[in-house]
Amino acid sequence: MKDRIIYGILVAAITILALYIGGYLLDAVLVFISACAAYEFVKVRKEKFNILLFVLMLISILSIIYLHKYSTFICLILLAICLAWSVFDENESFTEMGALFLITVLIGFAFYFIRYIQHINKWMIGYIFVITYITDVFAYFIGRAYGKHKLLERISPKKTIEGSIGGWIFGCVLSLLWAKFFNFFGYPSYIFIISSLILPIISQIGDLVFSMIKRYYGVKDFSNLIKGHGGILDRLDSNIFCTIIFGALLLIL
Repeated sequence: MKDRIIYGILVAAITILALYIGGYLLDAVLVFISACAAYEFVKVRKEKFNILLFVLMLISILSIIYLHKYSTFICLILLAICLAWSVFDENESFTEMGALFLITVLIGFAFYFIRYIQHINKWMIGYIFVITYITDVFAYFIGRAYGKHKLLERISPKKTIEGSIGGWIFGCVLSLLWAKFFNFFGYPSYIFIISSLILPIISQIGDLVFSMIKRYYGVKDFSNLIKGHGGILDRLDSNIFCTIIFGALLLIL
């Protein structure tokens, strides 16, 4: 528990500093996290660690982040490579390469939107973190105190419907208060009302998706990079989905 608290504070401090300062520091952190995420996913698979797949995944993630203008073209190239790889390499199945393509695209777009949102308003990123962490924390404690009905036992046996509802309620209310405190960052209030209603649900879906991936590969955590917390992907699961959806909402609305 001591290590969990210490490393949690350290990671939070680095994240807040990078998001507040932005610029080259944020880029350096995103490149480092991208490399860690690619390494964790390639390594967690049942096959022997493949350095070429790691390089492919990392280059693709960084290309989506920093060459977003060509993201559609990049994704199509990556898809073609993954499909061809599964055809010509008997050790890499269609399922495995499909999963690699999906995770690469998710991480790439999530990190692109982190840069995009931070450029608009550095405090707006805090809005997403409030949603994901408040939802997770209250879902855990309310689930422990009042949970009786399992949510999805085959994926995450400890999660309950009561905890999920409680996390959603607190995630909605506190994230909306955060946005209200910053006067909705200059955007119409209805954007944040909509996002505060749906993002706590998206946050829990993201958590379940990555839990399903870990269960498929038979691991508890993607790595032990952050003592007491697991790996980079363990910490970013909900944030990845919420950042993409929120970024898309800003572009659409």
